[in-house]
Amino acid sequence: MILKSLTVRRQGDYYGSYRKVKASAPFEATIEVQGERGEVKLNLSADLSRRIVEIVADEAASAGRETAKMMTADAMDVKALPKATA
Repeated sequence: MILKSLTVRRQGDYYGSYRKVKASAPFEATIEVQGERGEVKLNLSADLSRRIVEIVADEAASAGRETAKMMTADAMDVKALPKATA
């Protein structure tokens, strides 16, 4: 089977909806998979949806920390700012 899509959103957050979604609303996730005999769309449990978001959040925070380290290291390597020319 091939994963075609993974969608995670807060309950109550629907396309075209203009109302504000509560940050405390539970997550809901759906996946679409494709196999030799067709496609299927599955609704995942609220717990599994939350765990997926936790993994993504942890990875995003880790990537952010790594980027900050690299940017700090680059800034520390700068000996002097170039002089402006008019």
